[in-house]
Amino acid sequence: MFNIPKQFTQGDRITWKEKLDQYNPATDNLSCFIRGQNGSLDLTATPLPSASPLLGGTEGGWEFLIPEVSSATLAPGGYKVQFVIVTTAKGRQTLGEAELEVCPSLEDLTTFDVRDADEIELEAITKAIAQLVSGGIVEYQIKGRKVTYQDLNTLTDRQAYLRNRIAKRKNKSAIGGRNVGISFCD
Repeated sequence: MFNIPKQFTQGDRITWKEKLDQYNPATDNLSCFIRGQNGSLDLTATPLPSASPLLGGTEGGWEFLIPEVSSATLAPGGYKVQFVIVTTAKGRQTLGEAELEVCPSLEDLTTFDVRDADEIELEAITKAIAQLVSGGIVEYQIKGRKVTYQDLNTLTDRQAYLRNRIAKRKNKSAIGGRNVGISFCD
């Protein structure tokens, strides 16, 4: 429904236009709120002038701009987006929501982990199992989330679960990591 890009790179200049026939850009204010665990932005759209269709112009609308400096403040990750319009007749109305992903700018990265979240957690759990077996209390942290375990069964169950998810994702034709046998008898 909305024209906001589904994905952009941190630090890029982003523009997009919205055209909502039932609202008037000259009198109504369109806003966009971007929220995520790693940052937020509040944007107000600029009304676009209406040009005569007889002269090859288009009817108005709004244009949003995220300058480079503002998109650089959004850390890589997923974000929710909400569009709100304020009209003189009806007041504030939420028009809808969207999602977007901010990708890291590889230009500024000195290290980059290409593994997905499951692979990173699997490595942390494997290290935690080794620590627990050697007599320690296990504690690990992933993306600011701290987990403490003292039960080997819980860790090995999670390890098996993650290995299965990773294997399924890497081999799309696999049958869920388990063998299934079928026998037909007369």
